[in-house]
Amino acid sequence: MNRLEQYIRKHKSRFDEEPATGHFERLQQKMNRKQGRIAALRWSVSIAASVTVLLLAGILWNNTGKQDEQWVACENTGDMKLCYLDRMNAVAVQIEAQTKNLDPWNRQQVMNDVQNIMDAAGSGFESEIPEELPDKEAKSILSNYYRQYLEGLEMIAKKL
Repeated sequence: MNRLEQYIRKHKSRFDEEPATGHFERLQQKMNRKQGRIAALRWSVSIAASVTVLLLAGILWNNTGKQDEQWVACENTGDMKLCYLDRMNAVAVQIEAQTKNLDPWNRQQVMNDVQNIMDAAGSGFESEIPEELPDKEAKSILSNYYRQYLEGLEMIAKKL
């Protein structure tokens, strides 16, 4: 026999007694209060989650539109390469300012990476595109090429 069974047999008379008057009413009131708190908590959490989702969606929508506008502005200029290189230079200057507090070795590493990206972007990739391609496709390829380098620099700037 386990201890619980022994306890029940030993105190069997207590289980036959009726609880004090008002016991069930107090128990019911406590249960109702807990249910009300749980319902209020559920409503609060669902409202907070909804607000968070809406704010995130708004931020993402707002930032996506700005990035596309930047790239479209470069794609519609006469010299796409120059436009993207100007934007990359602006980000490189920003990175240089952000690295002033780094130790000299880390700063040199970051600036070497930035210079490598800038050199690769200005390497003359546009001369490697076949002339047989329609202008629209060639422009799209060049835009994607320069955009990747610009995004790389922007990612470095964000990490700093």
